[in-house]
Amino acid sequence: MSRTDRSSVEESAQQWFERYATTFIELAGSGATQAASLLGYFAVPLTMTTSAAHLTLTTTEQLTAALGQELIALREADYGSSQALDQVVRALNDRSVLIEVTWARYNRSGSEFQRTRVLYLVARTADGWRITAASVLAP
Repeated sequence: MSRTDRSSVEESAQQWFERYATTFIELAGSGATQAASLLGYFAVPLTMTTSAAHLTLTTTEQLTAALGQELIALREADYGSSQALDQVVRALNDRSVLIEVTWARYNRSGSEFQRTRVLYLVARTADGWRITAASVLAP
């Protein structure tokens, strides 16, 4: 993969990730708890890790439930919006990138209530870019 190709892969993934972020922020900001509009951004199976747990979601139903739980938690936190900070997109090859981003989350009054750094492994599948793994990084 040449430098130009890497740049093209990164730009394509970046544009896709911006659409994902906008979709997620709008959905969560509306107070919705149904995750159907997010499913097209994820691959199944999906691996997720935090300092507390490792999950492998092997069905669409499991993914839907996990995303729904996240949306419920945000609604309960009076979520208003998020901002993607310090975003880095790095092509690994023609079909995969790492996207590392800090999510700053704000409540409806505009106060930040959470800041989390997440590393996403994203693959270009037959259906387009999809998150295949996500890891919440230690603070």
